[in-house]
Amino acid sequence: METPLTPEQAALALKEAGTTEKRSAAVYRYQRAAPYLLMWGIMWIVGYGGSDLAPRFAGWLWVGLLLIALGVSMAIGRDADPARLGPRANWRYSIAFVAIWCFFGATYAVMGPVNPLQQGAFPPLVVALGYVLTGLWAGPRFIMAGVAVAALTLGGFFYLPQHFLLWEGFVGGGALIMAGLWFRRV
Repeated sequence: METPLTPEQAALALKEAGTTEKRSAAVYRYQRAAPYLLMWGIMWIVGYGGSDLAPRFAGWLWVGLLLIALGVSMAIGRDADPARLGPRANWRYSIAFVAIWCFFGATYAVMGPVNPLQQGAFPPLVVALGYVLTGLWAGPRFIMAGVAVAALTLGGFFYLPQHFLLWEGFVGGGALIMAGLWFRRV
């Protein structure tokens, strides 16, 4: 005959189950975010690198990259668990994506004039803030990724202004790629 659990043993088992559930949920969120981080890292390298090498075409380059990123994001999102996110989640994310970029445009219009370095630094800082805020609920790796992107952006902005766009492309984009690879290895 089995010995019944003591109240202390039952409480410990419930606590361990809760910890396991939280860890499992964080692992799921990290793995869901990884492809987006990898894709955005590549977009940053191409966008910021291209903006530095061909500044005359930077606006069109970013428009094209953002449209590609939206399409790739929708393709990645198609694999999401529809029961958990709902059938319209992809369109909600798309609308949020467009709203964020409209916010950037409106902010530039209101806060202008801005120089190319300021214009190039603002989106990564907002993205970094988004990762930190996401990390408050989704897990500390998001916070670390956000802090890294913000620190690298500010470092390049203040200490390498003549090469900021290349810096942001390779170091900021590289940070996102490294975070995506780190998120996959959970």
